[in-house]
Amino acid sequence: MIDAHIHLQDERFAADRDDLLRQAESNGVKEFFCASAHPSDWLKILELSEKHHGIRPFIGTHPRYAEKHPSSLFKELLKKHPRAGIGEIGLDAIKGDPAQENVFEDQLRIAADLNRPCVIHCVKSFDQTAAVLKRLKKIPSALMFHGFSGTLQQANFLLRFNAYFSFSGSVLFENRKKLQAVLAALPADKILAETDAPDMLPPEKFRVAPNDLRNVPSNLTSIIQGLAEIRKTDTATFRSLLDRNARRFYLF
Repeated sequence: MIDAHIHLQDERFAADRDDLLRQAESNGVKEFFCASAHPSDWLKILELSEKHHGIRPFIGTHPRYAEKHPSSLFKELLKKHPRAGIGEIGLDAIKGDPAQENVFEDQLRIAADLNRPCVIHCVKSFDQTAAVLKRLKKIPSALMFHGFSGTLQQANFLLRFNAYFSFSGSVLFENRKKLQAVLAALPADKILAETDAPDMLPPEKFRVAPNDLRNVPSNLTSIIQGLAEIRKTDTATFRSLLDRNARRFYLF
Protein backbone atom coordinates (compact mmCIF):
# COMPACT_ATOMS: atom_id res chain seq x y z
CA MET A 1 0.00 0.00 0.00
CA ILE A 2 1.05 3.59 -0.65
CA ASP A 3 0.28 6.47 1.70
CA ALA A 4 -0.35 9.29 -0.75
CA HIS A 5 0.21 12.08 1.77
CA ILE A 6 2.10 12.05 5.06
CA HIS A 7 4.49 14.26 7.04
CA LEU A 8 7.10 11.84 8.37
CA GLN A 9 9.51 14.71 9.04
CA ASP A 10 7.20 16.08 11.73
CA GLU A 11 8.86 16.44 15.13
CA ARG A 12 6.04 14.44 16.70
CA PHE A 13 7.61 11.40 15.02
CA ALA A 14 11.18 12.18 16.09
CA ALA A 15 11.34 9.70 18.97
CA ASP A 16 9.88 6.62 17.25
CA ARG A 17 9.85 7.29 13.51
CA ASP A 18 11.78 4.15 12.55
CA ASP A 19 9.60 1.97 14.77
CA LEU A 20 6.44 3.42 13.22
CA LEU A 21 7.77 2.81 9.72
CA ARG A 22 8.59 -0.80 10.57
CA GLN A 23 5.12 -1.24 12.05
CA ALA A 24 3.53 0.25 8.94
CA GLU A 25 5.57 -1.99 6.66
CA SER A 26 4.54 -5.05 8.67
CA ASN A 27 0.93 -3.98 8.05
CA GLY A 28 1.51 -3.71 4.30
CA VAL A 29 2.19 0.02 3.98
CA LYS A 30 5.40 0.05 1.94
CA GLU A 31 5.61 3.50 0.34
CA PHE A 32 5.01 7.04 1.56
CA PHE A 33 4.60 10.29 -0.36
CA CYS A 34 6.21 12.52 2.25
CA ALA A 35 5.28 16.19 1.85
CA SER A 36 6.72 19.34 3.35
CA ALA A 37 4.91 22.36 4.72
CA HIS A 38 7.67 24.82 5.68
CA PRO A 39 10.91 25.27 3.70
CA SER A 40 12.77 24.05 6.78
CA ASP A 41 11.27 20.61 6.04
CA TRP A 42 12.90 20.23 2.65
CA LEU A 43 16.32 18.89 3.58
CA LYS A 44 14.79 16.69 6.30
CA ILE A 45 12.50 15.04 3.76
CA LEU A 46 15.24 14.58 1.20
CA GLU A 47 17.44 12.97 3.86
CA LEU A 48 14.61 10.66 4.95
CA SER A 49 14.06 9.60 1.34
CA GLU A 50 17.74 8.68 1.05
CA LYS A 51 17.60 6.69 4.30
CA HIS A 52 14.31 4.86 3.63
CA HIS A 53 13.78 3.38 0.17
CA GLY A 54 9.98 3.62 0.38
CA ILE A 55 9.82 7.36 1.10
CA ARG A 56 9.11 9.53 -1.96
CA PRO A 57 10.03 13.19 -1.32
CA PHE A 58 7.76 16.13 -2.05
CA ILE A 59 9.03 19.63 -1.33
CA GLY A 60 7.09 22.86 -1.46
CA THR A 61 5.77 25.71 0.64
CA HIS A 62 2.35 25.53 2.30
CA PRO A 63 0.18 28.66 1.93
CA ARG A 64 0.53 29.26 5.67
CA TYR A 65 4.26 29.92 5.16
CA ALA A 66 4.21 31.57 1.75
CA GLU A 67 6.19 34.61 2.87
CA LYS A 68 9.03 32.28 3.90
CA HIS A 69 9.31 30.69 0.45
CA PRO A 70 12.90 30.78 -0.97
CA SER A 71 12.24 30.43 -4.68
CA SER A 72 15.86 30.08 -5.78
CA LEU A 73 16.62 27.30 -3.26
CA PHE A 74 13.37 25.58 -4.28
CA LYS A 75 14.43 25.43 -7.92
CA GLU A 76 17.96 24.39 -7.01
CA LEU A 77 16.82 21.44 -4.88
CA LEU A 78 14.31 20.25 -7.47
CA LYS A 79 16.96 20.24 -10.18
CA LYS A 80 19.35 18.40 -7.87
CA HIS A 81 16.69 15.81 -6.96
CA PRO A 82 14.89 14.84 -10.17
CA ARG A 83 12.59 12.32 -8.44
CA ALA A 84 11.21 14.87 -5.98
CA GLY A 85 7.61 15.93 -6.42
CA ILE A 86 6.22 19.29 -5.32
CA GLY A 87 4.00 19.80 -2.29
CA GLU A 88 2.25 20.60 -0.36
CA ILE A 89 1.38 23.89 -1.98
CA GLY A 90 -1.89 25.71 -2.49
CA LEU A 91 -4.33 28.23 -1.06
CA ASP A 92 -5.99 28.55 2.34
CA ALA A 93 -8.63 31.19 3.05
CA ILE A 94 -8.37 30.55 6.79
CA LYS A 95 -4.64 30.46 7.55
CA GLY A 96 -2.85 31.53 4.38
CA ASP A 97 -0.18 34.24 4.19
CA PRO A 98 -0.86 37.34 2.04
CA ALA A 99 1.73 36.14 -0.50
CA GLN A 100 0.12 32.72 -0.92
CA GLU A 101 -1.43 33.14 -4.36
CA ASN A 102 1.76 34.39 -6.02
CA VAL A 103 3.84 31.68 -4.34
CA PHE A 104 1.32 28.99 -5.32
CA GLU A 105 1.31 30.08 -8.95
CA ASP A 106 5.10 30.29 -9.01
CA GLN A 107 5.44 26.74 -7.68
CA LEU A 108 2.91 25.44 -10.21
CA ARG A 109 4.82 27.05 -13.06
CA ILE A 110 8.07 25.48 -11.89
CA ALA A 111 6.29 22.12 -11.56
CA ALA A 112 5.09 22.39 -15.14
CA ASP A 113 8.53 23.39 -16.43
CA LEU A 114 10.23 20.51 -14.60
CA ASN A 115 7.43 17.99 -15.23
CA ARG A 116 6.78 17.27 -11.54
CA PRO A 117 3.54 16.11 -9.88
CA CYS A 118 2.06 18.44 -7.27
CA VAL A 119 0.25 17.92 -3.98
CA ILE A 120 -2.28 20.71 -3.44
CA HIS A 121 -3.82 22.07 -0.26
CA CYS A 122 -7.12 23.83 -0.97
CA VAL A 123 -9.15 25.09 2.00
CA LYS A 124 -12.19 27.25 1.26
CA SER A 125 -10.33 28.48 -1.82
CA PHE A 126 -11.75 26.55 -4.75
CA ASP A 127 -12.62 29.60 -6.88
CA GLN A 128 -9.19 31.15 -6.37
CA THR A 129 -7.48 27.83 -7.09
CA ALA A 130 -9.52 27.39 -10.25
CA ALA A 131 -8.57 30.90 -11.39
CA VAL A 132 -4.86 30.17 -10.91
CA LEU A 133 -5.11 26.90 -12.83
CA LYS A 134 -6.92 28.59 -15.71
CA ARG A 135 -4.14 31.20 -15.93
CA LEU A 136 -1.43 28.61 -16.44
CA LYS A 137 -0.16 28.24 -19.98
CA LYS A 138 1.22 24.82 -19.10
CA ILE A 139 -0.01 22.52 -16.33
CA PRO A 140 2.08 20.14 -14.20
CA SER A 141 2.12 16.44 -15.02
CA ALA A 142 -0.46 15.64 -12.32
CA LEU A 143 -2.21 17.36 -9.43
CA MET A 144 -3.23 15.66 -6.18
CA PHE A 145 -5.86 17.45 -4.11
CA HIS A 146 -5.01 15.98 -0.76
CA GLY A 147 -7.61 15.57 1.98
CA PHE A 148 -10.19 16.39 -0.67
CA SER A 149 -13.36 17.91 0.74
CA GLY A 150 -14.93 19.52 -2.32
CA THR A 151 -18.05 18.79 -4.33
CA LEU A 152 -18.47 16.49 -7.30
CA GLN A 153 -18.96 19.56 -9.50
CA GLN A 154 -15.64 20.96 -8.33
CA ALA A 155 -13.94 17.61 -8.88
CA ASN A 156 -15.27 17.44 -12.43
CA PHE A 157 -13.70 20.83 -13.16
CA LEU A 158 -10.37 19.75 -11.66
CA LEU A 159 -10.30 16.58 -13.77
CA ARG A 160 -9.51 18.85 -16.73
CA PHE A 161 -6.10 19.40 -15.10
CA ASN A 162 -5.26 15.72 -14.55
CA ALA A 163 -6.36 15.90 -10.94
CA TYR A 164 -6.32 13.06 -8.43
CA PHE A 165 -8.34 13.15 -5.21
CA SER A 166 -6.81 11.82 -2.02
CA PHE A 167 -8.96 10.94 0.98
CA SER A 168 -7.85 10.68 4.58
CA GLY A 169 -9.59 8.94 7.47
CA SER A 170 -11.55 12.11 8.18
CA VAL A 171 -14.06 11.08 5.47
CA LEU A 172 -14.98 8.07 7.62
CA PHE A 173 -16.72 10.08 10.34
CA GLU A 174 -20.50 9.63 10.42
CA ASN A 175 -21.14 13.35 9.80
CA ARG A 176 -19.30 13.30 6.43
CA LYS A 177 -22.10 11.76 4.38
CA LYS A 178 -21.94 14.38 1.62
CA LEU A 179 -18.22 13.86 1.15
CA GLN A 180 -18.69 10.09 1.26
CA ALA A 181 -21.14 10.46 -1.63
CA VAL A 182 -18.46 12.37 -3.58
CA LEU A 183 -15.93 9.61 -2.90
CA ALA A 184 -18.43 7.01 -4.10
CA ALA A 185 -19.05 8.89 -7.37
CA LEU A 186 -15.51 9.83 -8.44
CA PRO A 187 -13.76 7.99 -11.30
CA ALA A 188 -12.00 4.95 -9.87
CA ASP A 189 -8.69 5.79 -11.56
CA LYS A 190 -8.46 9.19 -9.85
CA ILE A 191 -8.75 8.18 -6.18
CA LEU A 192 -5.88 8.01 -3.68
CA ALA A 193 -5.70 7.26 0.05
CA GLU A 194 -3.66 9.04 2.70
CA THR A 195 -3.20 9.33 6.43
CA ASP A 196 -1.95 12.97 6.55
CA ALA A 197 -0.17 11.70 9.67
CA PRO A 198 0.47 12.91 12.29
CA ASP A 199 -2.69 14.97 11.70
CA MET A 200 -6.21 14.03 10.53
CA LEU A 201 -6.94 11.28 13.05
CA PRO A 202 -9.57 8.86 11.70
CA PRO A 203 -12.45 7.62 13.86
CA GLU A 204 -11.26 5.49 16.78
CA LYS A 205 -12.16 2.14 15.23
CA PHE A 206 -9.78 2.87 12.34
CA ARG A 207 -6.75 3.49 14.59
CA VAL A 208 -4.15 0.86 15.47
CA ALA A 209 -3.48 2.64 18.78
CA PRO A 210 -6.66 4.41 19.97
CA ASN A 211 -4.81 6.11 22.84
CA ASP A 212 -2.16 7.67 20.58
CA LEU A 213 -3.04 11.31 19.97
CA ARG A 214 -1.10 11.20 16.71
CA ASN A 215 -2.29 9.74 13.45
CA VAL A 216 0.28 7.06 12.56
CA PRO A 217 1.25 5.44 9.23
CA SER A 218 -0.21 2.01 10.12
CA ASN A 219 -3.69 3.52 10.23
CA LEU A 220 -3.70 3.52 6.43
CA THR A 221 -4.60 -0.17 6.35
CA SER A 222 -7.91 0.30 8.16
CA ILE A 223 -8.58 3.65 6.47
CA ILE A 224 -8.45 1.90 3.10
CA GLN A 225 -10.88 -0.73 4.37
CA GLY A 226 -13.29 2.06 5.32
CA LEU A 227 -12.90 3.78 1.94
CA ALA A 228 -13.54 0.48 0.16
CA GLU A 229 -16.82 0.08 2.04
CA ILE A 230 -17.92 3.53 0.86
CA ARG A 231 -16.99 2.59 -2.71
CA LYS A 232 -18.85 -0.74 -2.30
CA THR A 233 -15.87 -2.78 -3.44
CA ASP A 234 -13.76 -5.46 -1.81
CA THR A 235 -10.70 -4.24 0.03
CA ALA A 236 -8.07 -6.26 -1.87
CA THR A 237 -9.30 -4.98 -5.24
CA PHE A 238 -9.44 -1.43 -3.93
CA ARG A 239 -5.90 -1.63 -2.51
CA SER A 240 -4.57 -2.70 -5.90
CA LEU A 241 -6.46 0.11 -7.60
CA LEU A 242 -5.07 2.72 -5.19
CA ASP A 243 -1.51 1.49 -5.69
CA ARG A 244 -1.87 1.72 -9.48
CA ASN A 245 -3.30 5.21 -9.19
CA ALA A 246 -0.51 6.37 -6.86
CA ARG A 247 2.19 5.02 -9.15
CA ARG A 248 0.60 6.67 -12.19
CA PHE A 249 0.47 9.98 -10.31
CA TYR A 250 4.08 9.79 -9.11
CA LEU A 251 5.82 8.28 -12.13
CA PHE A 252 5.88 11.49 -14.12
